[in-house]
Amino acid sequence: MLAVVGVVLLMMAAGCGATRPAADDRASADNTAAAGGSAGTEFGGTDLAWIELMIPMDEQALPVLDLLAQRAADPELAKVAVGLRTVYDAELPKLRALGQQAAIPADNPHKGHKMPGLVDADRLASIRDATGAEFERQAVECLREHLDQLASLAKSELRNGTSPAVKAVAQTVADTRTTYRARLPE
Repeated sequence: MLAVVGVVLLMMAAGCGATRPAADDRASADNTAAAGGSAGTEFGGTDLAWIELMIPMDEQALPVLDLLAQRAADPELAKVAVGLRTVYDAELPKLRALGQQAAIPADNPHKGHKMPGLVDADRLASIRDATGAEFERQAVECLREHLDQLASLAKSELRNGTSPAVKAVAQTVADTRTTYRARLPE
């Protein structure tokens, strides 16, 4: 019995010794990255998936924002579109930089997909072809769905992500999408 207890203690000690430096290294890398250092931030699976999805989500919404800014009869709706375009223009370089740090391929694996909140070619064509009140209805519905989905995805990243750098961008996404969503007409 004493031998079994000794083996268990030895295994526990070996396990603690093996995982502790990794945790210390991770904290050190995160602190270095947070301080602006060049040590790479560790990216978990949620972080990688979130970055990979956020880039096309933002990029594919840009034409809808541009159409609303140009064609909305409601000046407040046009202001929302212009404001969001400014947010996305500032956010996309940050997302692409995180993608490069995480070694995520630059090609869009979601191209052609039909997913909630992702503006696909068919939906964009329908919005583009619509006129008057129908144009605004379709564009606002699309934007509402898009903003809701991005806020939801950002909250998921905040709960499940591991990278402080990615979580910082996700917090901004959650805040801005919720704010702009509240400004859309119902």
